[in-house]
Amino acid sequence: MTISRSKKKTLSRGAAVAWLDKTLRTASCKDVSNNGLQIDAGNAAIRKIAFGVDASLRFFREAARRGADFAVCHHGISWGGGLRAVAGSDGAAVRAALECGISLYAVHLPLDANRRYGNNFSMARALGLRGAKPAYEYHGMPIGCAGSLPCAMPAGDFLDLVRRRISASAGFFAPLASDAGKPVRMVGICSGGGGFAVQEAYDSGHDVLLTGEAGLADYTAAENLGACVIAAGHYRTEKWGVRALARAAAAALRTETEFIDFDLPY
Repeated sequence: MTISRSKKKTLSRGAAVAWLDKTLRTASCKDVSNNGLQIDAGNAAIRKIAFGVDASLRFFREAARRGADFAVCHHGISWGGGLRAVAGSDGAAVRAALECGISLYAVHLPLDANRRYGNNFSMARALGLRGAKPAYEYHGMPIGCAGSLPCAMPAGDFLDLVRRRISASAGFFAPLASDAGKPVRMVGICSGGGGFAVQEAYDSGHDVLLTGEAGLADYTAAENLGACVIAAGHYRTEKWGVRALARAAAAALRTETEFIDFDLPY
């Protein structure tokens, strides 16, 4: 949980949206998420912004309990062609937001890719990587990054580093759990469901790919290539961006922000 406070008590919702749009360059990204303001709860002025990974019923209720009336989430509720029915899981989340009077701003790929506040570059800094640069193209843009460790280390030691600094539940995804002595120097990072990057990581000479989760096809690719992949959890690799953004928003907008972390084991 991160709480940032400022002297300013209220903020124009339009000003908050404009700052987020500009900072994250949401209009320049082709995305499956409809990034931007997704729920308008009718509050033109806001007192506190809650930041979270998922726009869920649980999140909105907790945000309201903590006094927030505006939310920023990595995973929103409007994807592709938008909501076709406000029912089921999406309906529950939307009802909670409106009942709690919380407007929602969602930002997906632009937050993965952002060099200052994004999930991947933030993890690169946490791991002490040097010279991190964009990597792993998705929907026409690089959303991950890759950099080098100060010194090479065995893959098993690097996994221990990831467990200490990123996610205690991280583990080898495929197939080198029995080859923990493989030297690792070049590290690729692609948060969330970044298993698609296995081939590019291998072609780019990255010794290990750190991601959140991956599927069967990604496992097969890693096995065929002899690539080292670490899965650290979708949630646990994608809370870095919203947490960094919460701190930046507090400073830039001079308003109170709070990152709500449920620390889901995924």
